[in-house]
Amino acid sequence: MPEIEKLVAAFEDSGVVELMVNDDGAVYVERSGARLEKLDARPTPQDVLAFVRGVVGGPEEFGPRRPYADLSATDGSRIHVLAPPLVRGLTVTVRKRPVRRPTLDELEAGGTLSAGCADFLDYCVQQKMNIMVAGGTSSGKTTLLNALCGQIDPQERILVLEDTPELTLAQPHVLCLRTRLRDSAGLPDVTLRELVLNVLRMRPDRVIVGETRGPEAADMLQAMNVGQDGLMSTLHANSAREAVARLETLTLQAGLDMPLKAVRSSIVSALDFVVFMARLADGSRRVVSVCEVTGIEVDTVSMAEIFSLDLKRGAGGLEARLRATATLPRFYDRLRRQGVEPPLGFFRSDS
Repeated sequence: MPEIEKLVAAFEDSGVVELMVNDDGAVYVERSGARLEKLDARPTPQDVLAFVRGVVGGPEEFGPRRPYADLSATDGSRIHVLAPPLVRGLTVTVRKRPVRRPTLDELEAGGTLSAGCADFLDYCVQQKMNIMVAGGTSSGKTTLLNALCGQIDPQERILVLEDTPELTLAQPHVLCLRTRLRDSAGLPDVTLRELVLNVLRMRPDRVIVGETRGPEAADMLQAMNVGQDGLMSTLHANSAREAVARLETLTLQAGLDMPLKAVRSSIVSALDFVVFMARLADGSRRVVSVCEVTGIEVDTVSMAEIFSLDLKRGAGGLEARLRATATLPRFYDRLRRQGVEPPLGFFRSDS
């Protein structure tokens, strides 16, 4: 079998979730949470370029003037390309787009989070809380965000902002906006920050940002602080606490003349919850904690952990369940002042 056909076969394999071609021609795949597997293939740079052009459906060019690019395959898969002089040879990383993403109920059934935690997050979505899903690479952030978006009322106007299309929403009134970077035709970049500024003029009921990773964080916080409720996004971080610190850093990158204390105050008034996810040693992806952003104490953003992951090693191997802490969310007091009596069933002992 020709080497390019091996690449295409790996790309079309429904069991493959990621496909990687290194600059030396070595090819690796990941299958549904398993460790990386090296394929018996050694494509030439010409094979790799032909493969990229084939799955993207266009005459893409890479070189000194365009040494990297984020592309989308015709099936929605995410493709990242690095070219010389940044690397020795053409390097490609493909994140396959799932045919369908699991719902919140299916994530609960699969053990990603407990029934009490799933019901609580569903309630937060209905109450239009601003939620940040944080975690490391391939920890399941986008999958959980997609599931939470699936709980949004179908009557709402939802605007989705992404670098590459990864979210799949079934609601009828959804508009998807994409950034544009390193266009081969020489067209100007369109950044996520510019999309955030534009989307606020489009009368959204909900704004969903696929991933917050730059100065658009400042515009998101401003939107949340002027009445845009129910905003949800993902963020790369190593813990819920670090997610807030990273949000501070990204906000400062916007170049706003704001002291750090003002940035922290903006985060506290804008962000309601941080959901932290992690990929465990056995390859499973779990919600590790759900934290409420509660205020500022001595120039530090204070957080209260509502749910935490309890890991136990028993006869059946690694067992994981989310256990509620004794702390109730502070936003419950706000709801009570509005005449809403929030339910407490999420915090039963078996949560």
